[in-house]
Amino acid sequence: MTAATHDFIIIGTGPAGLAAAMTASKSGKKVLVLEKEGSLGGVCVNTGTFPSKTLREAVLHLTDHLKRKIFKDNECLTRNPEVSMEKLKERLHSVRSQEQAIITCQLERNGIDIIRGTASFVDGHTIAVQGVEGGEETRVQGERIIIATGSHPRNPANVPFDHKTIVDSTSILNIGRIPETMIILGGGVIGSEYATVFAALGVKVTLLDRGDRLLKFLDHEITSELQNNFPGGNINYINNCGDFRIERSGNGPILSLTDGRVFTAECLFFALGREANTGGLAIENAGIGLNEHRYIAVNELYQTAAPHIYAVGDVIGWPSLASTSIVQGRLAAMNALKTRAESFPKIFPFGIYTIPEISYVGITEEEAQERDYKIVIGRCRYHSLPRGQISGDCEGLLKMIVHRDTREILGVHIIGGGATEVIHIAQVALINNAKIDLFIDNIFNFPTYSEALKIAALSALNKILGNHRADEACKHLQPQKN
Repeated sequence: MTAATHDFIIIGTGPAGLAAAMTASKSGKKVLVLEKEGSLGGVCVNTGTFPSKTLREAVLHLTDHLKRKIFKDNECLTRNPEVSMEKLKERLHSVRSQEQAIITCQLERNGIDIIRGTASFVDGHTIAVQGVEGGEETRVQGERIIIATGSHPRNPANVPFDHKTIVDSTSILNIGRIPETMIILGGGVIGSEYATVFAALGVKVTLLDRGDRLLKFLDHEITSELQNNFPGGNINYINNCGDFRIERSGNGPILSLTDGRVFTAECLFFALGREANTGGLAIENAGIGLNEHRYIAVNELYQTAAPHIYAVGDVIGWPSLASTSIVQGRLAAMNALKTRAESFPKIFPFGIYTIPEISYVGITEEEAQERDYKIVIGRCRYHSLPRGQISGDCEGLLKMIVHRDTREILGVHIIGGGATEVIHIAQVALINNAKIDLFIDNIFNFPTYSEALKIAALSALNKILGNHRADEACKHLQPQKN
């Protein structure tokens, strides 16, 4: 059969693939997108970012999480009887359906072709697509190809998944009911996010971490603040858990540690790592290989060993964020078009949607110390932030790392309400090598979460000037009015 030819073939419709497809299409190129799943949007829309963040938001609303902080009446402390897994699934389905409709409209509006089926390389320019549900095989050719197939949960063979009581980050969304107890194995982003969400639902969570510190890439003070504010005190965090054995029983999963400790619960969520979706792609037929971490190897332009084939998103590994994948997809398409040749931005924020939420940009206090920088730390705690008091969101901290001599802002770390929004102001400051004066000398809306940047900057200034009593700088920045 004669293979249809396109300027670009994009494999995958997650954030990276869609960004690449839109960029190529806007440049007037003939673009084909391949998607093996029945639904568009990849892991991000169907089982990852959208569902987990939708679940979190729904839980915050249905449990009146912040309302409990504002009103002391015990009537506000009872769980909303409408909170059920069925209710949460309805919301997940609604958000997914809306986003999938938006993606479909974008593809159609920009004249991007789509074939649903499983892709595998025949050679460097030819791809065989096996249609879904036993459909016929189609062969297509592309002058340039971008692989954006994402990742999937790492499910070791010795873990007896039944995807009902022993689940991964995909099947957790399909459990029949909210359990009373849950074991989560994995102290990374996914494990921590789901642990706090289920804890907010009143689930007693045992969170087991093979490392010595939860979310160990975070600034230590932010990690401590998270642990001190686990929702309802419903999380029992255990670090350095070591090796383990997981079994199924009639009463639920059993997790045994080598030190003799045994844990039982109604549900066990295995959240130890993800793997690149390369199985079945036959990338070796295109002369492409994997790196030492089993992700597709690329250079700074996202080119693989075959210069006309690019790879982006989770399939190439760190940082594996939806936000960074979008930028990677766009840059890969632009590099393939030779419209510009630039690398990924060096300064970008991380957002972690625990309860309370976390976000940061720049270096941690530990990293500054390792580099032997002369630093001061500016802090603003949410309990002394007017917006925090008004919103009932008093659990939180904004921490600013500042160079003592230059007053340059080196890093900002936030846990609390609005963290993932406020961080963008700090991001712009770091990109422009800003000093704390930027925040001190300018006016912020009052009261806002963003005002915490100004308070933390004043806290840092006081330390530079030798006023060590001002660790909790200026509780209120503007005079109170009657």
